[in-house]
Amino acid sequence: MAHAFIEAIADAGAGAVKFQTHIAAAESTPSEPWRVRFSQQDETRFEYWKRMEFTEAQWHELKRHADERGLLFLSSPFSIEAVELLERVGVDAWKVASGEVSNTPLFERLAATGVPIILSTGMSPLLEIDAAVKQVKSYNVPLTVLQCTSSYPCPPEKVGLNLIPFFRERYDCSVRSFRSLGHHLCRPRCCLHGH
Repeated sequence: MAHAFIEAIADAGAGAVKFQTHIAAAESTPSEPWRVRFSQQDETRFEYWKRMEFTEAQWHELKRHADERGLLFLSSPFSIEAVELLERVGVDAWKVASGEVSNTPLFERLAATGVPIILSTGMSPLLEIDAAVKQVKSYNVPLTVLQCTSSYPCPPEKVGLNLIPFFRERYDCSVRSFRSLGHHLCRPRCCLHGH
């Protein structure tokens, strides 16, 4: 299915593919209870994360496939172990999930690689975003702030396009928006991005 994802993204004309990298043993324990049960086929969160893992060889194959299709290869790591695995595979940029914005050890490890960082903001208050941007900039690593709204599906009035110029001025870095709402928002997003 992950290879079909790469094919679909490339066929749609996208320039990058983004995954999440989970390592069960680094994120959970076999006895961790569900916070909110979202999988009926897994008895525990650990079982779910274990089922979601790819082996290192599988990650290398996904990277090779993305390269063959001319796609940048991105991933959101959720542990230091995931960063180390992805470093061996090779990513073009790190995509930091908004729930990880206050994870200082993860940021330190990502910044140490020198690979560009794309920082998602959807679940983060402004002070957390401020601290994360300051930390990344202290490492002199290329940074893009990604204005996201963590609402699925996101109603058009909640997209937050007004935050793009706000973030651009506040952080003096590249700022983009992400939300899949259909064609009716493509033109305003492109205009705000300067494309």
